[in-house]
Amino acid sequence: MKTLDWYIIKKFLVTFFFAIFLLSAIAIVIDITEKIDEFIDNKAPLYNIIFDYYLNFIPWIGLMLAPIFVFISVVYFTSRLTENTEIICMLNGGVSFYRLLFPYMFTATLLAMLFAYYNHILLPKNNKVKIAFEEKYASKKDSRTYDINYHYQIGKDTFIYTQSFDGISYNGFKFTMEKIKDKVQYFKISADNIQWDSTKQKWKLSNWNFRQFDGPKDIVRKGSDTLMRLPITPKEYVRQDYDIETMTTEQLKSFIADQKIKGNENVKTYEVEKYRRTAIPFSAIILTLIAVAMTTKKVRNGLGLYIVAGMLLSGAYIIIQQFSVVFATKGNLDPLIAVWIPNMIFGVVAALLLIRAPK
Repeated sequence: MKTLDWYIIKKFLVTFFFAIFLLSAIAIVIDITEKIDEFIDNKAPLYNIIFDYYLNFIPWIGLMLAPIFVFISVVYFTSRLTENTEIICMLNGGVSFYRLLFPYMFTATLLAMLFAYYNHILLPKNNKVKIAFEEKYASKKDSRTYDINYHYQIGKDTFIYTQSFDGISYNGFKFTMEKIKDKVQYFKISADNIQWDSTKQKWKLSNWNFRQFDGPKDIVRKGSDTLMRLPITPKEYVRQDYDIETMTTEQLKSFIADQKIKGNENVKTYEVEKYRRTAIPFSAIILTLIAVAMTTKKVRNGLGLYIVAGMLLSGAYIIIQQFSVVFATKGNLDPLIAVWIPNMIFGVVAALLLIRAPK
């Protein structure tokens, strides 16, 4: 590499890590303000606050917005180079525009690989420690949720349906379990209510009906309350959204395959997370291309104009990303396409800007 390459790489990295440092400092101050009462009330040790929580909080918040800060960093330091006519001198000195892109792309690719490695392997392990701390000392003491229309396949031909389940009281409503093979129903158990008995490790079925189809005769039974051992436990019902954050990508893939077999309707949420771990780091490369193409032309009030434009584009990227994820999890959009839509749109924008960039 030439001196010019190292110069741009140094500017890139110094500006980016300084921006991340400022972000982390601001985020920590805001988080402490929100959680200080919980830390005091729960007597959280200072050592655990620093090393179990904030040491893992920093990479979590940093990686969440890292591509956006890559973009803002490139906009900032490149617009400064343009304002000081350094970019113009480089182009007039015989350096082509695409050769000028090399150190930018080299650095952006390195950062993208670092983000991806951390997202797929290291961050889930950090999140496990952070979330354990939150469950013990902070706001995630009881994050069990109330699920609606729960479908679950517990065997090759056996299915469970529960209209709703309260993850706090372990109480389910409108429960059905049935065995269907070759479009023939073999038996069906239904109950108005099921309640988990933790002492006996069984379910209490209220107002239950049992029907077994046995040739020309049907066996029918009814009852008000009975204890029954079912092939499910409350942990099958209780969905903790942040559990996904503690799985490495390999664990996540295995989990998704298992949930598909069991017929979990929420599997798209997990697929979005799997694809997001690659798509978000890759966006750092696309956003770098856009930032360079935007800022290499000298204009009046360039620095302020470029920063405003950068903030608007960053906001647009986040909005498109959120909309596409909603269409995937709540609609019929394929999770892979949904996650990559922002990159595809901004990839086209990057290509158009590169064509129009001064060379």
